[in-house]
Amino acid sequence: MSIANYLTALDEQRDRLARNLVTMGVQASETEKLNTLVPKVLQIPQTKPDVTLFRASIDTLHDYGEKIYTFYNDGYRSLSGFADSYLNFCCEENGYAIYYNQPDFNWGQTIYTMCVEPVHISSSNKIMLSYKSGATDIGEMWLVPRSNETLSPADTARYIYESIQNNTAVTVPFGWLGSVGNYINVLHECSGINTGDYYLAWKAVTDNTSPMIRSVKVVDVTI
Repeated sequence: MSIANYLTALDEQRDRLARNLVTMGVQASETEKLNTLVPKVLQIPQTKPDVTLFRASIDTLHDYGEKIYTFYNDGYRSLSGFADSYLNFCCEENGYAIYYNQPDFNWGQTIYTMCVEPVHISSSNKIMLSYKSGATDIGEMWLVPRSNETLSPADTARYIYESIQNNTAVTVPFGWLGSVGNYINVLHECSGINTGDYYLAWKAVTDNTSPMIRSVKVVDVTI
């Protein structure tokens, strides 16, 4: 390659880098030199990966069977154990979504659902639920500070439930939105919550809402 062609290639590389940096939100000019553009790569806004606490799929019971626990009137059970007893709760027919249904539970029954693996939460996070709901209604959701003790999954579920009952859990503003039979993705604010590790829990009722949850994630919305 001749010197002239080499310099032309460098100019084209510089121009492409400058355009890409601008696209990513970094101030850059195509007239800048490469040695000033390259350090600006470090200014590219970084996004943290989502933390998935539940996702409905054919692998749900394998992936989350012991990471999600319930509290119902017959006590604490893992997602796998609960699904064995209540056949519509997390089944193939419903795409393995968590379904607070009336065929299993009848009308007006309350089920607490708890994620027994902690997740780091800061004010920049949001909790995203993808779900169907038959009606718009008040809901309840909590973040429970991580226990300082080493607990089994079942004991963690008990710790979470008792924290909710003892009012030591942090309430997350939450309500079910009627979705007219379609899945919707709803973000819930974590602003004002002290940074730390928490367990997520929520309550559902087999009433007009009878929600069906497809996924639960913690997302970072820092720009």
